[in-house]
Amino acid sequence: MNLIKRLMRYYHIHIISAAVFTIIAFMLVYDSSALLSAIARKIALASIGLVYYYITRFIIIGHIEWRDPYDKIYSLVLLLYMAIVISFG
Repeated sequence: MNLIKRLMRYYHIHIISAAVFTIIAFMLVYDSSALLSAIARKIALASIGLVYYYITRFIIIGHIEWRDPYDKIYSLVLLLYMAIVISFG
């Protein structure tokens, strides 16, 4: 229950955008405007991936109070993930 509360507190925008853009991506998969569908897929993948990353980190490690070096590592990992999704997604 604590995990769901934390998800809704920190990632509610990502969950909403993942749901909306996943629906848009599935609706436009056969449309000729592939650009809009690709953008929707990338946003959905990024949002789902961030929520998945938080859930797995919370389950494996638990609650972390980020200190100075960990903030930089966490930010770099998220930036790398977003770059991979945008490039190959």
